[in-house]
Amino acid sequence: MKIHLFFFILLFWVTILPARKKYPHYGSLDLRRECRKGNGRCKLECQENEIRIAYCMRPATHCCLQK
Repeated sequence: MKIHLFFFILLFWVTILPARKKYPHYGSLDLRRECRKGNGRCKLECQENEIRIAYCMRPATHCCLQK
């Protein structure tokens, strides 16, 4: 059992940690800020004259753009 734990830790150290160092920005995108950059607004529901393009911080909020 100890050998399995050793190999699991070794596998984690060899694969995950170098990826974290190489791609530190992965997963840290602020979708709310990106929505505002594109002249959008984060809302629970888009109106009829707006287009939903993406989710904001939560899956329940949408980034709505004017048509």
